[in-house]
Amino acid sequence: TSSIAISFLERKLLLLVVDIVIAISALVLYYKVDSPSYSIKEIFIIKDGGMTYGILLFLILANTFKLYSLELASISRKILPLVFFIGILFTSVFVFTPRITPFLPDRRIVIVGFVLGFTALLSLWRVIYAHVFASSLFLKNIIVIVSEEFDEKFKSEMKQNVEGESKYNGYIINEVYDLPKTDIEKEKIELTIDNYINNNIVDGIIILDTNYENISAGINKILIRSIQKGINVQTYLHLYEELIEALPLKLVGKQFYTIFPISRYNSNYFYQLWNKTLDVFASIFGLLTLAILTPLIFIINLFANKGPLFYSQLRVGKGGEEYKITKFRTMVVDAEKHGAKMASKQDSRITKFGSILRKTRIDELPQFITVLKGDMSLIGPRPERKVFIDELSEKIPFYNARHLIKPGITGWAQVKYPYGENLEDSYHKLEYDLYYIKNRSITIDIRIMIKTINAVIFSKGQ
Repeated sequence: TSSIAISFLERKLLLLVVDIVIAISALVLYYKVDSPSYSIKEIFIIKDGGMTYGILLFLILANTFKLYSLELASISRKILPLVFFIGILFTSVFVFTPRITPFLPDRRIVIVGFVLGFTALLSLWRVIYAHVFASSLFLKNIIVIVSEEFDEKFKSEMKQNVEGESKYNGYIINEVYDLPKTDIEKEKIELTIDNYINNNIVDGIIILDTNYENISAGINKILIRSIQKGINVQTYLHLYEELIEALPLKLVGKQFYTIFPISRYNSNYFYQLWNKTLDVFASIFGLLTLAILTPLIFIINLFANKGPLFYSQLRVGKGGEEYKITKFRTMVVDAEKHGAKMASKQDSRITKFGSILRKTRIDELPQFITVLKGDMSLIGPRPERKVFIDELSEKIPFYNARHLIKPGITGWAQVKYPYGENLEDSYHKLEYDLYYIKNRSITIDIRIMIKTINAVIFSKGQ
């Protein structure tokens, strides 16, 4: 085992901390040019407004453009173009923000030095991370203990989820052991795991079982001793939540009501106040934008999308109650002449102008009326029609649990999972929806808003 192995969360924290140190250092040097007599402490006190603005600006841009995606950060050729873009954008916006940045240097060379210096330093750090910290030297060695109910396909998916492509999550699975049935097999695996622990070969052990009744007393003793020696022992269920940020339905089984504490989902009154405030302010902003854009969309619609400007449908909301939504029409007028059908990514029913409205999420703007009425929220599971809900709830366990909260214009499943158009996609989207319902907080809401902005900027709307 390696004492310098870095886990998934530790990698993200490392990237964040070093990035912030580089940003602060660049801001301090920038202000030293204007006030060379100031000490670093005095800069933090006197220029506190500019420093705070600069750090917040960097963090917003970094999160909006996925600078902390471990998949991107682990490959220099993927992360460097993004670093160059963010470095130049951050420094340029900071320097030329009126009334917020305290001064504008008289010499242009200072601005050029700030832009190029920060970008070069951030790029150097990210190259070091990709070639050093993302290398095998810093990987955590893992063994997995699996019960017999999981087939090879599931084990392969598990390995992919834990390691990620090119091991970017920071884990490498050395061995996968099936839970033994006979006493001879139990003794053999107990000796094997015991040998791993005594020789410090592993950094962690993952248990993949649905009820944990198959784990022998001998293995339990070894696992407890592993924890005492500092080896991380955890279930795949909890690791899946940490890495994928979704609720693993295939592992839930009879444990659903333990893992998904329904009684707690609406008891945080401070969060409810945040959620209501966010809905009101988002609705005001959304409806103002709607008022500004509607005349332009109406004119374009006359020529490029002939037919009604809006369309309305009944959708299923909180508690399974139906309500009406209104959106800008993006499909041909007779889109459902052959019956109700889910939209697909390359749906021929979507008009060219409708495709633009979808990708920019402009088609969603009329729904802010529904948010203001209280039938929807800004953030929540995507609302579906009853005909599809009835079909999916028969095939997917716990599907109706997504109706514990109001549906949203945007949501965790929408920003985390690609466009869904079949049963398997609906299954995975439900995993994200339930994860959000279980863990919803101000932090995750802010992440969803940032990811939604990213989707709008890069036209990734559904």
